[in-house]
Amino acid sequence: MGQRELSGAMWGRVVIVAGIGTILEWFDYYCFSQLAGTIEAVFFPSENAMMQALSFWGIFAIGFVVRPLGALLFGHIGDTVGRNACLLISILCMAASTVLIGVLPTYNTGRYSAGVAAPVLLALLRMVQGLAMGGEYGSAIIYMSELARPSMRGKFVALLQGCVNVGMILATGLVMLLQNNMSEQAMLEWGWRVPFLAAFGTALIGAVLRRGMPEPHAFLAAARRAGRPSVAGSMIEEGEEGEEGEDDADVEIASAGSGLTDKSAEALRSGLAASEPAAANATVLMGWEEGAQSGKAPVGHHGQGQGHGHGKDLSHHHTPLMRLLSTNLLGLVLHICFMAWVSGAFYTTVSWLAKDLNHYGYSLVSTQGILVCSMIPNFLGLATMGAAIDAGLRVLWSNAALALAGSALGFAVFSGVSVSLGAAWGLVALFHFVIGLAQANVALPCTRIYEPLQRTTGFSLGFNIGYGVIGGLSPFAVTAIQTSLPEGDRGYAAAIWLMALGAISVAGSFGLRLYAPRLSKPYVAKLE
Repeated sequence: MGQRELSGAMWGRVVIVAGIGTILEWFDYYCFSQLAGTIEAVFFPSENAMMQALSFWGIFAIGFVVRPLGALLFGHIGDTVGRNACLLISILCMAASTVLIGVLPTYNTGRYSAGVAAPVLLALLRMVQGLAMGGEYGSAIIYMSELARPSMRGKFVALLQGCVNVGMILATGLVMLLQNNMSEQAMLEWGWRVPFLAAFGTALIGAVLRRGMPEPHAFLAAARRAGRPSVAGSMIEEGEEGEEGEDDADVEIASAGSGLTDKSAEALRSGLAASEPAAANATVLMGWEEGAQSGKAPVGHHGQGQGHGHGKDLSHHHTPLMRLLSTNLLGLVLHICFMAWVSGAFYTTVSWLAKDLNHYGYSLVSTQGILVCSMIPNFLGLATMGAAIDAGLRVLWSNAALALAGSALGFAVFSGVSVSLGAAWGLVALFHFVIGLAQANVALPCTRIYEPLQRTTGFSLGFNIGYGVIGGLSPFAVTAIQTSLPEGDRGYAAAIWLMALGAISVAGSFGLRLYAPRLSKPYVAKLE
């Protein structure tokens, strides 16, 4: 078939398809945290406010703790069947569990109650959501980073991360609309269900749009070299070079499917063979080509061998997880450390702080307004860092600097928000700008720690242990630290937690400089 780049219309569809799952994911999760007071009363009635809060944040954290399991499940699908199949299945799982939360019985409120069974069912559905989340966001980042031109990858990945903000703004707007137009009793009886039921429409649109989307060339080429042409796809078109003077990645267009017929598999082999020189030029940048051709771990990624493989034969490892653990375990650990600070900072600010601000006498509308408006400087931070990465920023150094600066700023932010409403507006906005810089700084570089056939598994696992476990447990950890501090020092609880995470991120930055020296150089966006 003829060669062509993705058209403008197809690129628009790719961005929408990759982003809509992210929007749904964060719409649901932010609705849950924004409705904290209502859900506590509906599912965890207790005379002890602190125990009620710990119960709520414990259920909140369950959805994050299981995300690494979702990363393994959906990462395996993404690395063996195809990126698009992974995105389609994960959004359907997310939608089903979200809608079911919306029809759960309560503990003892309203017409439909089930006693202790209600929080148990809520915990189970949060686990299903966590599994879906484990596959959704990481897969979307991989998909965008492989499909975009090298000269634009930083910007496109940052744009996808900005979809988090869209989901959070929509969630907060809907919750504010409900809370300001319904009585407290109505919210307890049925109003809290509306945001979860609203996810059905978004998921349906996303599922329809995700059918027949293109698979990245890097993945299909790596699958062919590994002798696995029967990955998702039935119609193959070779990509072509991008703008003159750029080593832009080729793109293979493939419609989603469960496998290939003999005829289409042969077409895949022929098409990829024709584009092999371009693929070699792309993949050799990270040293993946030698390992892919020989069945050994590639040399040159960090000086000796990929991860702990050191050139040993990997042909007997058929699963992405086993390849990851045998060749790149240290890379996974450093990935988690690298993003520790931003994981904790983001979730502490958007989840724990949303509830904590109410303790200072600010109105619910004011605190919701602070957090919604702070998404604007957060997006500016994302866009700024995305452009800087495309311009050649050295991401390992910038991550260490952001972790140190953010840790110091945290003491001013979390102690200063109690001074006045104006101080809360300004400090939270400033902190979210720094968080936006750090979010964009970690995403794209960490995808290049992994070779294509372990990339979805590795990145999703590292990302979800970082954001999912560290980030998801942060509100619980900060609340627990508060209980151990004197009353006058409780405002420092979040800053203490983030300072510890900042030290881990600095260590991760220096560790990656030794383990993967290519990531310490400019223009990491051009690495395949």
